[in-house]
Amino acid sequence: MGDFVPYEWDNCDGWPRLPCRRGDIQMTGITSATYTDLAYLGGTKAIATTPIVGRPGEPYPDVYVPGAEPIHDGEIRVTVLGSGNPPPTRAQASGSVLVEVGNGDRDLFIFDVGSGSLANFMSLGLPINSLDKVFLSHLHADHTADLITLFGSFRKAGRQGPLHVWGGDGSEPKFGTKVAMDAIEAACAWDTESTRGFTSNESAMLIGVEFDASVTSVVYERDGVTITAFPVIHNLHGAVGYRVDFAGLSMVFSGDTHPCWPLVRAAQGTDLLIHECFPSAAVLAAVTGDPIERFQTITASHTVPKTAGKVFSLVQPRMGALWHTFLVPAVVMPILEEVSAVFDGPVVQTQDLTIFNITEEAVVARQVKAVPQAMAVPGESRVEPTYGTRPAPPAWWADAIIPDEDAPSEAFHR
Repeated sequence: MGDFVPYEWDNCDGWPRLPCRRGDIQMTGITSATYTDLAYLGGTKAIATTPIVGRPGEPYPDVYVPGAEPIHDGEIRVTVLGSGNPPPTRAQASGSVLVEVGNGDRDLFIFDVGSGSLANFMSLGLPINSLDKVFLSHLHADHTADLITLFGSFRKAGRQGPLHVWGGDGSEPKFGTKVAMDAIEAACAWDTESTRGFTSNESAMLIGVEFDASVTSVVYERDGVTITAFPVIHNLHGAVGYRVDFAGLSMVFSGDTHPCWPLVRAAQGTDLLIHECFPSAAVLAAVTGDPIERFQTITASHTVPKTAGKVFSLVQPRMGALWHTFLVPAVVMPILEEVSAVFDGPVVQTQDLTIFNITEEAVVARQVKAVPQAMAVPGESRVEPTYGTRPAPPAWWADAIIPDEDAPSEAFHR
């Protein structure tokens, strides 16, 4: 073991630098300035040991500008919509990953829909009518909270077709995806009825597709895209990860998990492995001042940096990516250094709006130049919409309503 290094305070942001023992961690050659150049602090580049693998067939701009780079035929593009933890912050939305594929329909697939993630989706300027396929890794609130927004609010923004949601079963029916989707549909009953006749009948349909979460199986296969679900270890039965295959390319999303063999087997040969990674219990305790035992309980059902590196070593993806991480400068260096101590391949610490272009020639990681205030882009409807009749107003409104155009009567002022 090396000598203990005490706290030092980071002069630029007030977060403490972490204690560590010299000799425990191998440095990777990336400077600390690069490690801590977080997007919410003004950084514009992906945080990575190596942001480009291979030789891109064409030059990529330093940042991705929404609308400026149409996806190519045969390409996969992956955008992290939410990189953070259960409580969303302005710096990090809760967990969500968007996958675009360069097939004929330019399909979109969203994996988990954590709080705040759809605000990041809006900044991409992508068509809302294409965002109709959701794949849930599990039913924790920080992975599902924006489903109500996607189902209810995005109907008002132009989605005209049904919303399809895939997810695992539970050890009992009440813990399964189908029951959860029925509950969301019921919770939105007032919202749905209030917009009847204004939004399409089809957009009020929430279709849950539940599958056996204990086995690896293909759960979606259409238009050149195959999505495979595999079981992972996280709190209860029902948690899964996913693999997307398209045009000879692939990406794997772990969801929340302790390192496990089903993921390692399912991820073999993948181009991009996005794996959850919590800071170690020691790092979290040092940053927060809370007892280490609290974080040992939390990290027991997650993946810490050293074992994330072990998983990358077993899988050997073209590029590894860390996700679901509370990002402050004080934790970024220890995480990447611990991972790199056991995996010498390229690793990206994802942030909100980290974007990956996956082609046969290369995998490229960048940051999106976010649009803070964006109008909804409905896009082309994939169904022929039908409309119901607007509900009749309550009788008491007749005497209570103030007309838009007529001035108040003189009797009102007496």
